[in-house]
Amino acid sequence: MSDITYIHVLKSLVLVVLAIGISRYWKIDTTKDMIVGTIRSFIQLIAVGYALKFIFEPDYILLNFGILLIMMLMASHTAAKRAKNIPKPFIICFLSIATGSLITLVSLMAINPDWFTARYLIPLGGMIISNSMNACTLSVDRLISDVRNNRLAIETSLSLGKTWNQSSFKFQKEATTTGMISILNFMKTVGIVSLPGAMTGMILGGAEPLEAVLLQMVVAYMLLSAVTITSIAAVQLTIRRFFTSSHQLIINE
Repeated sequence: MSDITYIHVLKSLVLVVLAIGISRYWKIDTTKDMIVGTIRSFIQLIAVGYALKFIFEPDYILLNFGILLIMMLMASHTAAKRAKNIPKPFIICFLSIATGSLITLVSLMAINPDWFTARYLIPLGGMIISNSMNACTLSVDRLISDVRNNRLAIETSLSLGKTWNQSSFKFQKEATTTGMISILNFMKTVGIVSLPGAMTGMILGGAEPLEAVLLQMVVAYMLLSAVTITSIAAVQLTIRRFFTSSHQLIINE
C-alpha cells in the first residue's frame, strides 16, 4: 500500500467541499456542522494517532482500562443528550453502554487472551463503545417518543388491571429493535452490499483477504453482542422511569 501523506488528506477535502456544495444547493442547513466536524475530526484523529503510539508501547493494563472508561463516559454524555424529560439520563446511558461493552470485551479476551493488549483492546473497545452509544441513543429516543405518544393507550391498559410491564411491553420491544436495526442490517448485507472498515483496512494494509474476512467475522459478532445487550439494558432502565411502584404512568411535560 502506498504511503498516505498530509497532501493526500488535503486533496481529499475536495469531497468535503462537494458535500457542502450539494447540501447548500438543496438548502439543507448542515454547512456549519460539516465544517466544524471536518476540523474537529482532523484535530482529534491527529491527536489520537500520536497518543496511541505512546499508549501501545508501555501497554499498561490500568492505562488501557482508564482510556476505555473515558470513552464510555464521553459516549454516555453524548447519548444522554437525546434522553430528554427523564431523570438521570446519563446514569442510564452509562450503565447500558458499560454493560454491553464490558461483557463483550471480557468475552473477547476469553476467546483470545492474546488480544488483552492495548493494540487490540483500544481499537476493539472503541468500535464496541461507539456502536453501543448509537444503540443506546436510538433505543432510548424511540422508547421516550413511543411512551409519550401512546400515553392514552398505556393508561387505558393500566386501568384494566395490567402491570406497567404488560402495558408498555410492545413499546419496549420496538425500541429495542430500533437500537439494533443498524447492526442487524449490517449482518444481513456484509460482504454483499459493503466491505466493512476493519476488513477494508486490513486489505489495504496488505493482509490476505481471507485473514481480513475472519477478523471481520469476529468484529461483526462482537458488535452484535454489544448492541443487543446495550439496547436491552437501555430500554429496561429507561422504562422504569415512567412508572411508579404502584404502576402509575409518569410523564414530565
